[in-house]
Amino acid sequence: SVGSVRAFGVANATNIEASSASKSSYYSHIGTVAATSVGSVSCFGVASATTIEASTATEPSYYSHIGAVAATSVGSVRAFGVANATNIEASSASKSSYYSHIGAVAATSVGSVRAFGVANATNIEASTASKSSYYSHIGAVATTSVGSVRVFGVASATTIEASTATEPSYYSHIGAVAATSVGSVRAFGVANATNIEASPATESSDYCPIVVVAAMSVG
Repeated sequence: SVGSVRAFGVANATNIEASSASKSSYYSHIGTVAATSVGSVSCFGVASATTIEASTATEPSYYSHIGAVAATSVGSVRAFGVANATNIEASSASKSSYYSHIGAVAATSVGSVRAFGVANATNIEASTASKSSYYSHIGAVATTSVGSVRVFGVASATTIEASTATEPSYYSHIGAVAATSVGSVRAFGVANATNIEASPATESSDYCPIVVVAAMSVG
């Protein structure tokens, strides 16, 4: 807890996807994330996403409910997040999978920190028979040192997915993310996720290991 904020993050997500001919792809358990109001900022995160994907021959893959995420102005920073993404994917024989609208996310300079986020991702996926699914441009995210914390984020992920008949979908390089101790808080993020997905016809898609993310109580 930090004031009235309490967050529970990713736990025990050792292998997010390790797809092969003999092993179905899967997504591990994601716990509840919920942040209440802090000043003028109110964020609602992932809720009740017990099993994100557990695809088998008898069970369709699905994504659970994601609540609205919206952050108002904090100094010179204004961020718009996920909005109205009630059901991210509920794929069945009669209903195509889809991803809902994601607004622009942009953070300006705050001290020595400057971050550029998701921009112009109006429709992440709206897959129909006549329209291919796609992921829009994601700009570089990089935060410099703030006290004893140094974080390296997404870099050079110009096109996350632009799938057409002639171009395979792919995920670009993601650098290491690590946060050291700040008071009694210690967080471990994504580590050694050099290539998240670079799937050609000869290489199966894969997701690298993700270590546990946990924030202890402060106050």
